[in-house]
This record gives sequence, structure tokens and C-alpha cells, in this order.
Amino acid sequence: MFEYNFNLSFMFFLMSCFMFSFFYKHLLLTLISLEFMMINILFNMYMSFMMLKMNLIILSFFLTISVCESIIGLSLLVFLVRISGNDFMKSLNLMKW
Repeated sequence: MFEYNFNLSFMFFLMSCFMFSFFYKHLLLTLISLEFMMINILFNMYMSFMMLKMNLIILSFFLTISVCESIIGLSLLVFLVRISGNDFMKSLNLMKW
């Protein structure tokens, strides 16, 4: 059962990597694919820790860091939408400064 869950999670991780590489022009889709990767990594860590009977406190730290990362990404998305009006990465020009 563990191998099936690990293979399924690895397949979802690869799908989110492909989604990250194909939809790099939109910031929102990039953030969603990054969150999906983080959830897959969290699931793999949980399954590994349960199999090895290890302490799960590391998962709470990992989950906290991933939540902070998603909050920072969404705040940058809101800032970008307020400034430019869309979430296209092509319209973001860093040479304006």
C-alpha cells in the first residue's frame, strides 16, 4: 500500500512540475502548482515518518513554512494585480526602477 501511495504522490508531483513549467506566464497558476508540490512533499514525508515511526513535529514546521510561503506569494500577486491589472509575468518589467 505504501508503494502505491508513494507512486501516486510522485506522479502528482511530476504533474505539478509540468504545470509549473508550462504555465510560467501566469503567476497564479505558478503559485498553485508550487502549493501542490508542497502538499505532495508533505504527504511523502508523512508516509515516510509513519513507516519509520518517527516524530511528526518536523511536519508541523514544514507546514508552517509552506503556509508562510503561500501567504507571501499571494500578497505579491495582489500587489502585481493592483499595479498592472493582470497576473502576466511578461508585463512585469523589473527595469522600471
